[in-house]
Amino acid sequence: MVLIMTDRFDAHVDFVIEKLKAERVPYFRFNLDVESLKNTFVSFRNGVWNIRSEFGEISTDKVSCVWCRKAFVELTLQEKGETSVDFKIWKNEWNRTLLGVQNSLKELPWLNPIRKAYKGENKYYQMELAQKIGFNFPETLISNRKSELLEFMDSHKKCLFKLMTQEMYEVDDGFKGLYTNVITKDDLKKFGEMGENPLVLQEYIEKQYEVRYTVVGDKHFVCRIDSQKSAKANEDWRRYDISHTPHSAIEPPAEIKEKVNKLMEILGLVYGALDFIVTPDNKWIFLEINCMGQYLWIEELTGLQISDAIVSWLKNHTKE
Repeated sequence: MVLIMTDRFDAHVDFVIEKLKAERVPYFRFNLDVESLKNTFVSFRNGVWNIRSEFGEISTDKVSCVWCRKAFVELTLQEKGETSVDFKIWKNEWNRTLLGVQNSLKELPWLNPIRKAYKGENKYYQMELAQKIGFNFPETLISNRKSELLEFMDSHKKCLFKLMTQEMYEVDDGFKGLYTNVITKDDLKKFGEMGENPLVLQEYIEKQYEVRYTVVGDKHFVCRIDSQKSAKANEDWRRYDISHTPHSAIEPPAEIKEKVNKLMEILGLVYGALDFIVTPDNKWIFLEINCMGQYLWIEELTGLQISDAIVSWLKNHTKE
């Protein structure tokens, strides 16, 4: 039995479940959004968790492997602004319960092992590993010293500003995300001398195209993203402009594939979604790895069979 930890909005899981049904692979969907959890019952006795929801009932001693898309209570943007004591207690107790469920299943095969996935999501750790493995990597400064930030900008013709956490923020006309942007010295005028949070600056690297590189087990799925053909997405393809941003399947250089395998091995991951820049002279520049990253749009645009690889992995690690 496959335990799928996700939420009710997850189109990736919807798609994979149809394939699991076709393969007759038993599964249980455990949705962790607030509305779903309010209609979920759990109990813990004699070392075994029992979970009952709209999808039926399962006990953890029947689980063979886990596909972890979400690990804790998933909040909508509005729910993140909820300040009531009752809601905070409800959320915190559910999260502690979910940790208990995960601990009971820790010896099983996971896609991905949750502790390794969360460790691997640390972008600073990724930077260290990337350089040790030998990936090309943009020159980067993390600092909250204004003088040091300005010196870094003086030493490069053009710099990018990045955030280490990707969230949506409420502004006057709705919710917006802050993505990678070119930054100037004028932008730092309001940055104080004391009490500021660290900023991440990177040298700007000219792009020929970008790459979304997805790994499932020993299978590699590599997508070229021609972001430079879009005025909207040319600095960060996450500003999705699909109609003006061609996507195509490519083969990676052998040395890049070898380094990706090494990174996955060190991180102890089964699944990873990596981002690269490819320069005009065909140099591959590593940016980051997303241990629970999205992939479905890549599959839809290129035909790369990422979902089939996930289904195959789950099937191979499942007992009836």
